Amino acid sequence: MFRFPFILYSLYFVFSSTALAGQSCDSTKVRLQMLGTGGPELLDDNRASTSYLLWLDNKARILIDTGPGSVQNFKRSKARFQDIDVILYSHFHVDHSADLAAYIKGAFFTDRSRELLIYGPSGENFIASAEQFTDRLFNAKTGVYPYLSPFIRSDAQSSYKIITHNLQWSYKNRDIQTVIKNRNYSVKNVAVHHGPFPAFAWRIEAYGCILSFSGDMSGRLQTITDLIKDSDIFVAHNAIPEDAIGVPQLLHMKPSYIGKIAREGNVKKMLLTHMMERTINRQDDTLEQIRKNYAGPVIFPEDLDSFQP
Repeated sequence: MFRFPFILYSLYFVFSSTALAGQSCDSTKVRLQMLGTGGPELLDDNRASTSYLLWLDNKARILIDTGPGSVQNFKRSKARFQDIDVILYSHFHVDHSADLAAYIKGAFFTDRSRELLIYGPSGENFIASAEQFTDRLFNAKTGVYPYLSPFIRSDAQSSYKIITHNLQWSYKNRDIQTVIKNRNYSVKNVAVHHGPFPAFAWRIEAYGCILSFSGDMSGRLQTITDLIKDSDIFVAHNAIPEDAIGVPQLLHMKPSYIGKIAREGNVKKMLLTHMMERTINRQDDTLEQIRKNYAGPVIFPEDLDSFQP
């Protein structure tokens, strides 16, 4: 008795998703704002740590990472936390995740009444998974902030619930995964190499526009080129200079590699963020290395800058 409605729903989903993927980029409905363009260092550089806010049709919908200081820029952005659908984590280093508790505490004073989705990588050795991360913050008995536990407990009363999803991360799984697909946007990711830390790069498609985010990565898995293919905006992390040696080059991309993948991925515009002391004053050198491979627009944004595809 339910077969016919199910078929109609399935056809609607297929056709609407196909239309979403095939339409030209409506840049009037998509805006990317920088909430944090810095790294983990304690520098007087007016930069919060890594975080990005995606506005869709004039509403703040997706947060990518919540680095320390980003919550203050979220306030300055005039975004409403009630409008946020999902938080995507590249990984759980402090400079990408530390402000989550501040967002959840602040949201207590809003009229948010719907689930908040959180997606992040599974754990590996000494690194917490996404589910462990939220549980260790908010668990009623063992959490750092147990008084916020109603937001993760199904048996407790709260205005909304945090629903956290582990996404399996493995060096062996190098396929692009679809994480979210709805009428307004789709979200995909792929495993990247960030030393021993499970990490993802992200791709968001909305209103025909494509935005991709490298997160912290070295490039050793060689998985990102297909993910960023034809991106209208590619956010790449410029945490090390070309002459970096030792551990830093095992964690991050050199500028020449950033230029290489941008060219191979046919990226239309590139934003370089996650600036650190070793790169912030070497933008000319960085750009020179990138230009050996990539001729498109390259921008070094500041916090709160906004960009349309």
